[in-house]
Order: sequence, then C-alpha cells, then structure tokens
Amino acid sequence: MASAGTTRGRLLAVDDSADSADLVARVAAKCGYEAQTTSNPGAVRDLVTRWKPEVLTLDLCMPEADGIDLLSVLAEAGFDGLLVIISGQDGWFRKAAGRLAETRGLKVVDDLQKPVDIAALRQLLSRLRQGG
Repeated sequence: MASAGTTRGRLLAVDDSADSADLVARVAAKCGYEAQTTSNPGAVRDLVTRWKPEVLTLDLCMPEADGIDLLSVLAEAGFDGLLVIISGQDGWFRKAAGRLAETRGLKVVDDLQKPVDIAALRQLLSRLRQGG
C-alpha cells in the first residue's frame, strides 16, 4: 500500500477491451502503481470519485460510451489527475481529443497508438510516477 505522501500511486485503465485494460494495469503495476481496470464506461464516475486515481488511461472508441463523452464525465467528477489517451484512432483524432480534454480542464500528458508500445508505456508511466 502506498503511503499518503506518494504521488501518482493509483492508475485506472478504462478500455472496452478487458485484455487491453489488463495489459495497461500490468505494466502500471510493474512501474509501482496500484492499478485498477474497468471495461464499463458507466463505472468511471464512481471509480474516479471513490478511488481517486492519479493517472487515468482512456480508450477513445467504446461501444457503450465513447471516450469523448467520458471527458465530460471526468471533468464533472472532478478528476484532477493525469490523463493518457490510448486509442487505435489516427494521431490527429487523438490530438483533437486531447485538446478537447484540456478545454474541459483535464491534464492530458500523452496519447498513445494502439496496439500500445509496451516500452513506451512503461517509460511514460515510470516518468509520471517519479513526478516528471
């Protein structure tokens, strides 16, 4: 269990593909995070308000609610952590989603292409974990 002084200790991976979310969570755990996953977009608001993750990875295209809709949910829930967009969408779309998130007051730190490059994800999460 992380001490109260530890920053960026919790990561929530949101992806309609449980396998993709689990992969992100496994990488995060190896980087020292306490990680949870959800494939249920409807659970995001509750998880953010109750569990308070410091980092959240978000898939943009999900059948029940897309990631664009979830940006508003995150803002309304008061998510003040760091957002990493992970999507199979084109780079311009990921960048546009990132700009939209920032207009909602969210802190987007990066966007990654699916299938995710494990080494790049590990490097990003380690840097965020160290507060960099």
